[in-house]
Amino acid sequence: MTGRPVTLYLDEAVIDAAKAEAAREGVSLSAYANRRLATRRQPWPDTVLRLFGSLKDKPFEAPEELSWSADSGREHL
Repeated sequence: MTGRPVTLYLDEAVIDAAKAEAAREGVSLSAYANRRLATRRQPWPDTVLRLFGSLKDKPFEAPEELSWSADSGREHL
């Protein structure tokens, strides 16, 4: 595996759990973290997309657009 170094600041409990899991899998902490982060980028599974709209209630409709007058004031840069 090749890559660039990254510094992460994590809770001790998270680090300990990741080290333990990496050791159980027999891989380095870097390899374990890389695999876990890479697999988290997957799109929604087909089962979730098929579920959308399958309930017998009102159909999903986008809400009407809010008026700009209800927006917070901002300073233009």
